[in-house]
Amino acid sequence: MKDFFSLDGPLMRALSGITTLLILNILTLVCSLPVFTAGAALTALNYCLMKMADDEDTRIVAMYFGQFKNNFRSVTGPWLVILGFGVFLYFDYQVFVLSAETVRTIAIILIYLAALIWMFLYVWFFPLAAKFENSFGAKFKNAFLMAVGALPRTVAMVAIWVVTLFVLTQYYRLLPLFLFFGISLPAYLSSFLYYPVIKRQIEQRDEDPSD
Repeated sequence: MKDFFSLDGPLMRALSGITTLLILNILTLVCSLPVFTAGAALTALNYCLMKMADDEDTRIVAMYFGQFKNNFRSVTGPWLVILGFGVFLYFDYQVFVLSAETVRTIAIILIYLAALIWMFLYVWFFPLAAKFENSFGAKFKNAFLMAVGALPRTVAMVAIWVVTLFVLTQYYRLLPLFLFFGISLPAYLSSFLYYPVIKRQIEQRDEDPSD
């Protein structure tokens, strides 16, 4: 029992992890307010979560802003593409909801499929961008290949994001939790799925630098 309440005990580690997720969520929300900066904010978030997974004791705020600055230029362009495609799907959905029954059914099915692909890219894009430097097109290519190559993990990550966001935004009493953990929590849970895959990629690259 004494060890349970010690500074290195499970209780203090859990409280430290919760506090870190709270800080990361607030930082990500604030840094995403201009919208076009959200790509760098999400990349910095995933970088910090992977450092947490490695149990690295770092200054989380300094590390977050350092990564935000480092990735801003390379990630903002692709993020605007991701954002634009998402907005396009949303307005398409709104338009076809008012269409004739047959056209509406077919169109909405296609939109749902496109939205699923969008989510597949979303859950892999920012973790990969946090760890690998690639060209504009290679970022999308690698995210797509990883999403397909690790399909069960991808589906699980999409489910984590969809369920978490749905629960925290559909119930008024839970809405404050979105401000505290709405982004960092699903990203943290997803890191248990994507980070082992990314670590293997890094280890393979280090073993064979010629690739």
